[in-house]
Amino acid sequence: MEFKNEGLPSIFKRLQKLSGYKVLFIYDEVRSYHSTGKVEKASIEEVLKVIIGKHPLKYVIEGQFINITHKNPQNVISEVKGKIIAEEDGLPVIGATIQVEGTSIRTITDANGNFRLINVPQSNRIKISYVGMQSQSLSPKPQMSVVLKTDTKALDEVVVEAGIIQRNKMGFTGSYRTVNQEELKAVGNINVLQSLKTLDPSFVVADDMSMGSDPNTMSRITMRGGTTMTISGIYDDTTTNPNEPLFILDGFESSLQEINDLDINRIESITLLKDAASTAIYGSKGANGVVVVETIKPKAGEVMINYSGDAQVAWADLSVYNMMNAAEKLEFEVLAGRYGDLNDWSGNRESIAQYQRALENVRRGVDTYWLKVPIQTAVTQSHSLNVSGGDKGFLYQIGAMFKDIQGVMKGSVRQTFGGNMRMTYRKNKFNISNNLNVNITNGNNGAWGSFSEFVNANPYYPVTNEDGTIPRDLDVYKRANYADITATNPYYNAMLPSENRSKILSVTNNTNLNWYIIDNLRWTASMSLNTTNTDNMNFTDPAHTKYASSDYTKQGEYSSSKSRSWRYTMNTGIAYALSLNDHNLTFNGRAEIRSTSSNTESFVATGFPKGVGAIPSFAYSFKENSTPGYSESISRGVSFLGTFNYNYKYRYLFDASLSSDGSTSFGRDKKFQTFWSVGAGWNVSKESFAKDWDWMQELKLRGSFGSNGNQNVSNLTSNVYSYYAGSDIFGTASYLSGYANPNLEWQVVKKTSVGIDLMFWDNRLLLTMDYYHTNTNPLVVSIQQKPSSGLSTLPINLGHLNTNGFEFNVSWYAIRNLEKRIMLNFRLNGNTYKSVYGGFGEALANLNDAYKKDSSVDSKLNVNSMIQYQDGESPTALFAVRSLGIDPATGKEVFLTKNGTPTFDYNADDRVKIADTNPKIRGVFGISFTYKNLQASVNLRYNLGSFAFNSALFNKVENISASNIAYNQDKRALYSRWQNAGDVSQFKGISLTTQTPISSRFVQRDNYLRGESARISWDFSRDEWIKRLFLKDLRFNVSFNDFFDLSEMKRERGTDYPFQRAISFGLSARF
Repeated sequence: MEFKNEGLPSIFKRLQKLSGYKVLFIYDEVRSYHSTGKVEKASIEEVLKVIIGKHPLKYVIEGQFINITHKNPQNVISEVKGKIIAEEDGLPVIGATIQVEGTSIRTITDANGNFRLINVPQSNRIKISYVGMQSQSLSPKPQMSVVLKTDTKALDEVVVEAGIIQRNKMGFTGSYRTVNQEELKAVGNINVLQSLKTLDPSFVVADDMSMGSDPNTMSRITMRGGTTMTISGIYDDTTTNPNEPLFILDGFESSLQEINDLDINRIESITLLKDAASTAIYGSKGANGVVVVETIKPKAGEVMINYSGDAQVAWADLSVYNMMNAAEKLEFEVLAGRYGDLNDWSGNRESIAQYQRALENVRRGVDTYWLKVPIQTAVTQSHSLNVSGGDKGFLYQIGAMFKDIQGVMKGSVRQTFGGNMRMTYRKNKFNISNNLNVNITNGNNGAWGSFSEFVNANPYYPVTNEDGTIPRDLDVYKRANYADITATNPYYNAMLPSENRSKILSVTNNTNLNWYIIDNLRWTASMSLNTTNTDNMNFTDPAHTKYASSDYTKQGEYSSSKSRSWRYTMNTGIAYALSLNDHNLTFNGRAEIRSTSSNTESFVATGFPKGVGAIPSFAYSFKENSTPGYSESISRGVSFLGTFNYNYKYRYLFDASLSSDGSTSFGRDKKFQTFWSVGAGWNVSKESFAKDWDWMQELKLRGSFGSNGNQNVSNLTSNVYSYYAGSDIFGTASYLSGYANPNLEWQVVKKTSVGIDLMFWDNRLLLTMDYYHTNTNPLVVSIQQKPSSGLSTLPINLGHLNTNGFEFNVSWYAIRNLEKRIMLNFRLNGNTYKSVYGGFGEALANLNDAYKKDSSVDSKLNVNSMIQYQDGESPTALFAVRSLGIDPATGKEVFLTKNGTPTFDYNADDRVKIADTNPKIRGVFGISFTYKNLQASVNLRYNLGSFAFNSALFNKVENISASNIAYNQDKRALYSRWQNAGDVSQFKGISLTTQTPISSRFVQRDNYLRGESARISWDFSRDEWIKRLFLKDLRFNVSFNDFFDLSEMKRERGTDYPFQRAISFGLSARF
């Protein structure tokens, strides 16, 4: 008979079947005991001794009966009384678990933190535990007083930080993910958002294929897909992404920019709220998910000084570019016919001379790698210093930070200066805290312009002349009967004193008041004040090549935009909690008012003398047909919220919330909207029948259903007038630029989510799975109007959007030795979803036509024509005419009509859905290893089943016209083109006169595997030598980000600003 960490009730039942004896025992007396052993060919007494071991049990054999009972207690304390209080605030800890180790004797503390135990063996220790606090194991005494300390890591595991309220993890039915600072920094030390996307599959930070790793461009973020249409004109000016989640910082609404610039060393935890049960409390603002950021709070005790320093070295990833070298480009130009007949000296003298000059440069070794000209090795530094301390009555924390992020393009920088002061005062049952934050951000993108200007520069021209001067023009392509085409020198423009600067000053003050009326009832009141000033200035020097043919009154341009915003939020609420035997319930009631007002002043001035720089007073005039601009807006809202949570023994769970929100963003007849949610859960692992499942520590089933609104909707309820200076006798005039829709309804998003949480084999294997469905009905759509109305568009309610998705997180500890600190962990997460439009009918026909046609671009060449809004189709679907490839015999492209007939003739009406940019599945695979003080981890991102339009093939392999032959092109334009009959090729033959329309030939699979992060860290905290330096904690780490990219599609990434790869170093110390 063999048993391994098996419960005694189970062992005794097996013994009964094998031995023929009837084993009698009281289940409650032995259920907490486990045993490990192996016996064979042994007497029944020998078997019983092995099973019972050191447990305080005894056995008596009477015939065929075996009685198992507790030993008669010796040295027993007849009564143990005690009180449990929290170190942080000195208040009693209610519901703490008191367990006599090795026995079934247990109880919990009452409303005053008191407990009482009977007949406690002196030889057994008492374990005291409470969620979010460090457990203690003490020897029993008749009278005990215990102080529990806060356990930050454990708190992350048992408390769901929902921003405006806290939820108990064991009794919560919502879908969420919480990560702490240590997990964030294990991915990267600099950018919070980039770290967060690695840790959760539903938090998606889209690659910006244009702006790459520009530090002054904000990321585009979504959670669980989108909930609305991405049509401009109907969304709040504060965001360019209507599907952006709501950000909450220390209980109050924040912005993407504030979180982006937040010092990662100040963060205690970030919680992602995903489904209705977790986001419904945010009413009209939670449709896209909620990101709750909590900063570190001061703790009582001696003065603590924490310093963190980080440095990063980054370089541009140029491996995604496949441009021709000098010899290749010149050969391509000859084949394309740029220089005409090179043997016709009498009729083609000028072109031949131009060719000879280029050939001479190639022969003397001119082969400029223009891509490296605007690039630098970027060195970023970040420093953070925090001082905290205090006692039970007064706590304080003062911090300062400086972050200097250099971009990989020269002149690109983003500097952030921050300071914060947090104070908490406690007196009896009152607790008041104030948190002041000041941040200054300076951004500068210099004068280097778009990276594409350097990518496209011809390599057979040098950057400077032999005498060191900088030529303004690199190439002039002279064409008979056509205007000359001039390729300017991007380096010439970069050396001019042009500027592109921004400055942001943000001041936020949050005040919180808590009154503990009685032990179970708390009243709260909070107020948040924020002011943000944003100044943007862009100056283009008059010597810039863009003004080469302009009148002197239009040479040079100075644009200025200054925005001021003021926001206040005030709320009050009550929180009630009650534990009655096995029943636990909580209730929260809350009311909030908020207001945001802003104004923007702007102007554009032109006509600057050379050499005066960015001084607007030297301008000749305002820009032609423009005057100084001014706009202002104000939005107000009010919310009423009630939440209820009940659980029975944390086994059966129920959540409900109801909120009513009012907003000025919707029609006067639709000012208020009600949002709600219900959730239920079942902790199967807490059932009596699961007590013997030693292999399973947790099995939780949960589900929720409810509704939210979208936060990113602008004020569409007021008529908007624009004023302009009239030139007639009547003076100033106005016109209607926006018309109110008084019946405009809220965008209501209904969410359904079901999930399961599993934990196996002594917490070695953890699995979380969620299926979710969202339905946005109705959508807010901007519909084009007739010219006679005087308006271009009008916002109305139309159609709906459905999304179905699935996500999972798996974590497996192959090795988990906590005593020796040796661990090996494998992690895998993934997310997949599909969205579908419906209810549009033909209402968006004009909008679809507008995407197909563009007055400045031939409809066959308009990339926007691939976007279509149709019932039953995805928002990320791509539409194009299907292509069968290049006909080997003729070199012409063969298209496929809607009915499947091959043809050489392109017809835009043959467009059909050909692919989708949304992947079938994406996520991260990670490995981490810990050996004593050493930790190492690697995270790899995978993306499968997505497609994308390859603009490099469309613009730099084909569609190379006479107007852009003066610029460099992709190597595939030379080597992969059709040339002769019978050639099997992906691309048509070289031509400067034939246009290639958009077809499925330029849409390719976008599967990839990327090395997202790798990190090695060393913890010196256990080393004796650091004490001699008056250090309590010292850690060092090295991390790599984006260190490889294996992609199925070869395309240019970061066309205006390149992507980067980086290595970072971090040091943290606590005194």
